[in-house]
Amino acid sequence: MSQIQLHADAALNTLADAGLKAKDIDGVATAGESPVNISHYLGIAPRWVDGSSVGGCSFMLHVRHAAAAIEAGYADTILITHGESGRSGVGRGGRGGGAGSLLAQFEGPYGSMGPTTMFMIGVLRYMKQYGVTHEQLAMVAVVQREWAGMNPRASYRDPITVDDVLNSRLIAYPFHLLECCLVTDGGGALILTAAERAADFPHKPVYILGSGESVESPMVSQMKET
Repeated sequence: MSQIQLHADAALNTLADAGLKAKDIDGVATAGESPVNISHYLGIAPRWVDGSSVGGCSFMLHVRHAAAAIEAGYADTILITHGESGRSGVGRGGRGGGAGSLLAQFEGPYGSMGPTTMFMIGVLRYMKQYGVTHEQLAMVAVVQREWAGMNPRASYRDPITVDDVLNSRLIAYPFHLLECCLVTDGGGALILTAAERAADFPHKPVYILGSGESVESPMVSQMKET
């Protein structure tokens, strides 16, 4: 499936789960794809859209923006979609920035090759400051695999141990192979509406109690110490 099909598939699944049709949606938010493209693909004519893109957390920002839009009366029922053809690359757009980006100029020459080689900077600082051990870090992957084992669609479901993690191939210190995120194809979507309207849906809603957002440097090496 192409990237936009992954967005659409997730959108149709969440619409069905909520007992809604595309015509019931009047707001669309997404990243990776244009909200214009998603709206057109699904046959939606929204009166509010959000295409904010700040990386993997974009969709959490969309939740906050959507809640504010509903409160302000800009839209009543907002669809947020995600889709990424990460493994197959079918229909996936190119990454922005290129050779002129800050990352390419100031971190790339030192060997950064994506999240694994950048996130380890913050993790190493955390380990040093709070005394976190490699065994404790490895336990994160162990617990995540336990949850994956409950999902029949997960790529890997067999349980792993701390020793399995620490004995797997080292990728970028302190990350071992089993501590690195799996690259795959997938998508997800959710629908936001006012609390009083959500009571009419077939399933119990999840309520937003609070939110916040912030952005910082695009380079991990330049982020502020907190």
